[in-house]
Amino acid sequence: MMVTSFFPGRIRLREAVFKDSLIVQECSRILKCSDAVKNISSNCNTGSILLEYDLEKVPVDKLKPLVPFFTELEKLARNYDSSKRTVIIDKLRELESIIGSWQ
Repeated sequence: MMVTSFFPGRIRLREAVFKDSLIVQECSRILKCSDAVKNISSNCNTGSILLEYDLEKVPVDKLKPLVPFFTELEKLARNYDSSKRTVIIDKLRELESIIGSWQ
């Protein structure tokens, strides 16, 4: 998963897996569960997701647990095709526990 930009309060991810609208919908649903998330925008044509979050609710040190998660997700998403959708959605659901710890 390529982080194309990161500023405290804003992260943009770009990967072919985010061209799949079902994966983007599930990812958005999970991220919206946190009141720290201000906005999520996506572009399925380019395969990017922009996540804007409240920096006071999610300091950078709370983002560190996401590094191994996204490393694993990147391996699953490599050479993405729709046959990998279920495995990737299951992996994304692990985000719920990580995000739950932010509150």
